[in-house]
Amino acid sequence: MKRFAAVCAIVVLAGFSVAGACDMEKGAAQAAVNTDNATKEVSLVGYLTDSNCGKANAHAEGRKCALKCIQGGAKVQLYANETLYTLDRVDAPETKLGTEVKVTGLLDEATNVIKVASIEKVKKG
Repeated sequence: MKRFAAVCAIVVLAGFSVAGACDMEKGAAQAAVNTDNATKEVSLVGYLTDSNCGKANAHAEGRKCALKCIQGGAKVQLYANETLYTLDRVDAPETKLGTEVKVTGLLDEATNVIKVASIEKVKKG
């Protein structure tokens, strides 16, 4: 019986050390992935749209549809330079949809997500 208890204790301890090693390797891999993300400051001009319809709603006529999709849970995106960028946050998107805007922020090039610093309507004329 003592041998059985000793063997069980060794197996349990070995299991903990292996699990700990896996977690440490996982943490190292995650750290490596996070350091590879290249970010750069950007200032882009385009139209806000939704992640459901994308560039199809990136104009004045797509305002109502984009708003409906965003209210339904779609993400807010910027369509600029023939590229869609997901925005991390937008305060009151309904006031900016359908007009040309300038988005300034930090672009994560790996994910195409912009951490928004500011969004302002572009003044014509």
